[in-house]
Amino acid sequence: MKLDAESAKNAGVLINILFILLIIFLSINAQYRGAKQKTSSFLEDFKVCMKPALVYVLCSVVFIGVFYAWLSDDIVELRNAHINHFNEGIKDENNLANFLSQHPEENGKSVEELMQKNRDNVERNISVQTWVMGGSLALTMVAAAYSLLAVFFWRSFVRKW
Repeated sequence: MKLDAESAKNAGVLINILFILLIIFLSINAQYRGAKQKTSSFLEDFKVCMKPALVYVLCSVVFIGVFYAWLSDDIVELRNAHINHFNEGIKDENNLANFLSQHPEENGKSVEELMQKNRDNVERNISVQTWVMGGSLALTMVAAAYSLLAVFFWRSFVRKW
């Protein structure tokens, strides 16, 4: 079963979030199981969760970069799909008039100029660099948020058992 590029991206995001959650809970569980002293600060517990999560994020981002740069043609497929969809749509006079009414700054430009501007925007926004930067930012934010939630949950509920 082959997923299209967008479905594969969504599945990858969800799998990475699942692994981040798993790593966070395993790390805080190991911290409390191995700790002789049961008193640690919230910040210390947060650091215990974040370190392995950030190592995972770093490894994931490197893999994302390698995968999309050399192993996959998903980015090329997405670029071509977006460019072709725009080019086919803009050829219709009704769609062109609708596009120009939504983007008045583009009035006076030819269809070829609009197609070239769209191509430039797509090539800038759908690139390995954009996906690596977006992935690193998103996964880091997820790791931080879930680390905070895990520490709060652990300190509030689990540790008291």
